[in-house]
Amino acid sequence: MSLRPTAIEIESKERVPSVIRRAARDYQLAYVGGVFAAHWLLVTIVAALAPRFAYATPPVKALGWALPRLDGVSGLVVQPMRNWDGFWYSLIAELGYVHSATTAFWPLYPWSMRFLGTLLVIPYETAGYILSNVAFLIALVVLHRFVTENWGQDVARRTTPLLAFFPTAFFFTAVYSESFFLLFSVLAFSWARSGRWWLAGAAALLAGLTRNVGVLLIVPLGIMFLRQYGPALRGRWLDRLLYTLYLWREFGNPLITLDAQKGWARIQAMPWTTFRMAFQQWQGDWLHALVSSPTWTTLTSYPVRMSFAEYESLDIAMTFIGIAMIVYTLRVLPIEYGAWVAIMFALPLFSPSVIHPLMSIPRFLVVLFPLFIALGILSRRRYVLPAILVPSTLLMVLLVVQFSTWFWVS
Repeated sequence: MSLRPTAIEIESKERVPSVIRRAARDYQLAYVGGVFAAHWLLVTIVAALAPRFAYATPPVKALGWALPRLDGVSGLVVQPMRNWDGFWYSLIAELGYVHSATTAFWPLYPWSMRFLGTLLVIPYETAGYILSNVAFLIALVVLHRFVTENWGQDVARRTTPLLAFFPTAFFFTAVYSESFFLLFSVLAFSWARSGRWWLAGAAALLAGLTRNVGVLLIVPLGIMFLRQYGPALRGRWLDRLLYTLYLWREFGNPLITLDAQKGWARIQAMPWTTFRMAFQQWQGDWLHALVSSPTWTTLTSYPVRMSFAEYESLDIAMTFIGIAMIVYTLRVLPIEYGAWVAIMFALPLFSPSVIHPLMSIPRFLVVLFPLFIALGILSRRRYVLPAILVPSTLLMVLLVVQFSTWFWVS
C-alpha cells in the first residue's frame, strides 16, 4: 500500500487554508480582532489595577448572599468585572430564581453561565466573563461584515472602534448580558436584511430571552419584512411566552418580572417628569471641586468620585448625547434602524427610578449598534474620528475605575 498522499488529499489540504484565508479576508478578522484585543487589554489592565490604587467601596450584598472572592487569574481579571448586575447574574446562575427580585434579569445569560461553569468546572462568574467576551468578539465580527456589505468597508472600519471604545462599552467585557444582546440584535438585522427569516426570528428569540426589550426587535424586523414580502407579518412572541410560563410555574405569577422592577424603585411617568426628576437630583460638587483644584488627588478623591457616581451627571450628559445620536441616525439610516433605537431609548424615559431617574441609559445606548453605524458615517472626515474616540476612550477608562471599585456607573 502506498503511503504517498493522493492528489485529492493534497487538494483537500490546500483547500482548508484557502478557506480560512478567505474567511479572514472577508470578515476582516485581523482588523476586528485587533480592535477587540485593544479594548480587552485596556479594560482588563485598568480594572485589575484600579482596586489596588484607588479607593474601593465595600461590595454590595443582597438577599443574604455575597460574592465569594476569586483566586488566581480569575481574581485579577474577572473579579473587578463582576460587580453590580454581575452579582445578580451570578446569584441566578448559582441558586436559580430564588426571589422575586431576581426575575428582573432574563434567563438566557445566567443559564448559559451555569451551563459553561458546570461543563468546565469553573466559577460561574468566570464562565460569564468568558461568554461575554466571546460574544462581544463575534458581535464585532458580524457587525463589521454587516456594515461592510451595506455601507462599505470604510464605514465599517470606523463603526467597530467607535462601538468598542464608547464610554460604557466596558460592559461588554463585564459579567453582564450586553454582549449577548448586541450579538443577537446584529444577527437579527443581518439575517433579516438578507431574507433569512427563520434565522432572524431565532436571533430575535434569543435577544428576547436575554433582555425583555428584545421583543421590540419585532418593530424593525416587521418593517424589513413588509418591505420584502408585504403585509403578511406575524409577531414573534415565543420568547416572552417561554419565560412567563416559567415564572408562572415557579412563582405563580407570570408577570412577576414587571413587579420586580419596583425593587429598583422604578415608577411610571412621562418623559418630561423624568427629566425634571433628574435635574432636581443633579449636583455638580465634583465639577466645582475639580475646577477649584484640578489635580490628580482631587480627581481620585472619594467625595469627587461619589458625587459623580450618585448625582446624575453621567446619566444626564449621556441622555442628551444619545438624543443627538438618534436624531442623526434617523437622518442617515433607513427607518427601521432609527425606529428601533428611538423606541429602545424612549422606554426608560417612561419608567424612571426615584433613585436615579435616568438610570442605565448610558448602558442601554451601547447596545444600539445603528447609532455607531451613523457615527461611522459622520466621522468620514479624518479629524472627526479622533475627536470622538479620544475623549470617549478616556471617559471609558474613568468609568472602568469607578465600576471595578464598586462605585455606581449606570
